[in-house]
Amino acid sequence: MALRTEGHRCDNAQVAVLRDLISLASEQWEPAVELAIFGTADSGDIAETIERWVTQRCGPIADALFYRPGVGVVVGLALERGTGIVVKVHRWNVSIDRLQAVHQVQSLLSDSDRCAPRPLVAPEPLAGGIATVEELRTGARADGRDPLVRRALAEGLHAFVKAAAPLVGMADVGPSILLRPHGAALWSEPHDVRFDFDATAQGAEWIDALATTARRRLTAQSSHTVIGHFDWRMQNLGFMGTELVAIYDWDSLAEAPEAVLVGCNAAQFTADWSGTELDPLPTIGEMRSFVEEYELARGKAFTDEEREILDAANLFLCAYGARCQHSDMVLHPELVRAPIPPWFRLLLERGEGALLDLR
Repeated sequence: MALRTEGHRCDNAQVAVLRDLISLASEQWEPAVELAIFGTADSGDIAETIERWVTQRCGPIADALFYRPGVGVVVGLALERGTGIVVKVHRWNVSIDRLQAVHQVQSLLSDSDRCAPRPLVAPEPLAGGIATVEELRTGARADGRDPLVRRALAEGLHAFVKAAAPLVGMADVGPSILLRPHGAALWSEPHDVRFDFDATAQGAEWIDALATTARRRLTAQSSHTVIGHFDWRMQNLGFMGTELVAIYDWDSLAEAPEAVLVGCNAAQFTADWSGTELDPLPTIGEMRSFVEEYELARGKAFTDEEREILDAANLFLCAYGARCQHSDMVLHPELVRAPIPPWFRLLLERGEGALLDLR
């Protein structure tokens, strides 16, 4: 397999390794996010841009460890001084101010929680995106369906909320995308450039109807909010056995009522879309168990009002996931591996009723 970009000459060995990782990723999937951020799909140009920026701020690079495109691009690098770092170039739902607030929260948690990687470079513009750097904190994958892992997930999410509490109202990480402003369109811009909700509206009317129901129910939010991680799932967490040891994807931080946070994450905590499981989403029973474990961690059950908000947030997140997979079914059917797309399955199972009612 020829990974070298045709006609591109690169003498720096570290840039060459990174270039090849970028080129391989582009062969596996079209480089849409690279075009959106860097304005080019040339792997050598992208590698040199990243290497030059990192070297100026962190020192010489010894090796490129991984390259993962998605919502943005994530790059793992080893520095010559022996430090491992992760560079993320953000594309979506970001601003310097928002990422500085995230940086503030992450710094606070890294002082007291060994799961939180320490941020090393404050957010800065890079090409057409915004780059951040944090220490590389490794952890293994675990099975979110294991009851002990599920308990660790629920306890870890509550610990995160508790640790971030001093910055509520001070660090403006922004609201959850589930909380759309009054009068706004049903859907915000999809988080990944491959999804196109406008072009795939036909056939998705049933999903939109359930999302509209969820949004109406979400208007009765409580005033008390927390800062939490809204993509709290297996793919974004590292484990040692059943112990949580690493938290990734820090741009998923947002501020919302605690019930919204838990309802959102109950719908996805088992998910690892990079694995081989055709349907990595939880069952209705597993979602209920996650909520129960979270309530045990917080030391009190959600009120009836909070439970309504929790369930509505869960429904909206399921509908959003189904809308993304409907877009894939129309535009990228080769990516839909399961006979029934997982978000379709979960949305159909739970419907618009209060299936998370634990009373």
